[in-house]
Amino acid sequence: MDRAEVLAALIDPARQRGLEIGPLDRPMVTRAMGQVEYVDRASRAGLVAAYHGHEVDSARILEIDHVWGEQSLLDCVGGARVYDYVLASHVIEHVPDVFGWLGEIASVLADGGLAVFFVPDKRHTFDARRPVSTGGEFVDAFVRGLRRPDARQVFNHVYDTRDLDAPPLGEAELTERARQGLDLARRTGGEYLDAHCWVFTPRSLVDALDLASRLDLLPFELAHTEQGADEFLIALRRLPEATTPAARRDAFVASLARIALPDDVGTGGDAAVLQAQARAALARADAIESSTIWRATAPLRALLGRLRGR
Repeated sequence: MDRAEVLAALIDPARQRGLEIGPLDRPMVTRAMGQVEYVDRASRAGLVAAYHGHEVDSARILEIDHVWGEQSLLDCVGGARVYDYVLASHVIEHVPDVFGWLGEIASVLADGGLAVFFVPDKRHTFDARRPVSTGGEFVDAFVRGLRRPDARQVFNHVYDTRDLDAPPLGEAELTERARQGLDLARRTGGEYLDAHCWVFTPRSLVDALDLASRLDLLPFELAHTEQGADEFLIALRRLPEATTPAARRDAFVASLARIALPDDVGTGGDAAVLQAQARAALARADAIESSTIWRATAPLRALLGRLRGR
């Protein structure tokens, strides 16, 4: 997967206004490329301190326009839905509450805007031995409104990660890992400890998005997917604000049928049910698009699209 090529097909930084989450020292879109703003959980000074000794060039960490922190993303950026795209590379796995995070991203995207995520595929990372994250874990984090990694997330990150080519840990090493994990877990109430809170394959992330859609927590449809060597891309398109819950669900399910999903992505254990729902949703979409009012308003919708630069 050529990142630059994929992004060029999805967004136009020269004409659109964008927001990149967590760019650190390697932004996907630079300020020279267009109107882009950077957001992170801390200021540049805070990030330099946090990543001291890590594989990050602290001298190249960017100035941050918006510090997310404990406030909502909408409040953080000034309270307006003005962005045409939001980018995040290897960020979603660090987010304490994925469902809440996606909702906050939706809150700043204009209708039709794209949320584009590059996600590490756990099968090719130090998370390879960890099980994929479950629906109950996502719901628990959402209900609690986590803003920092909690004890479970930090402990699992410390105890269960292994280098891909590393031999099995010995008894003493496992014990040391467990104790280190517990020590850090005890600190989560008072400080932000970065961790891989979630573990994904392409299929498991689509399953998580499907669950969020069923719970009416996902005002998006799938727009594009791409498989890389050790990561994958998922792009989500913001549905119009006025879309009803039933129509949001229909749009998400129909989008599953429209796009080419990565190789390991099926439709979970309820494949036949979801495929039937997709066919029904597509039929409803076809009926809407063939209706008189849809045809009559086509020129207006085309004009609005051009005005928005889409």
